[in-house]
Amino acid sequence: MVPKIKICGIKTLDEIQTINLFPVDYVGFVFAPSKRQISVEQFITLKSSLRRDIKTVGVFVNENISTINEIVKASNLDIVQLHGDETNMDCTKTIAPVWKSIAIRDTSSLSIIDNYTSADGILLDTYSPVSKGGTGKTFNWKLVENISLNHFVVLAGGLNEYNVASAIMTTKPHVIDVSSGVEKNNRKDKDLITKFIRRVTCHEHK
Repeated sequence: MVPKIKICGIKTLDEIQTINLFPVDYVGFVFAPSKRQISVEQFITLKSSLRRDIKTVGVFVNENISTINEIVKASNLDIVQLHGDETNMDCTKTIAPVWKSIAIRDTSSLSIIDNYTSADGILLDTYSPVSKGGTGKTFNWKLVENISLNHFVVLAGGLNEYNVASAIMTTKPHVIDVSSGVEKNNRKDKDLITKFIRRVTCHEHK
């Protein structure tokens, strides 16, 4: 199975125009405090230039669910990605489909996944004691090699052109999520995106 591709942390019109050139399925926009954070107004402007078939994913960390729903209604955001300490009940209250992020540290992290029965997808990311994501570091994929059998899995955490094929072969995710792995000088880079997508779509791990 060749997974779909999500490129996260988009901030500029130049990045949108670059992504429009590629077979990207999802684009992530960070609304939480981060070096990649954008405002709702910026998102609406960027989305207006995004290719119509690409779905938009908004990244939130411990945001009030009513605020998230207001943003969804104001901007037609397609998917909500909850990257904090949100509960399964929180997932039931959003008016858009939800991807719940789970930080993978060790085998004990896996039991948390089954708590989120109302999430439409589970995003697996690298545990960090100081960050809710965007660490640019991988985790032990062997820990989650069977998760995609029972869940819609989005795999994140330190993916790049050099390791993504191995990550896909091990975890068989439905979606591959990349950010810093296709950046140069803190901007999405056309050459790096080309190389990354080539590795995702290669025949070795279909």
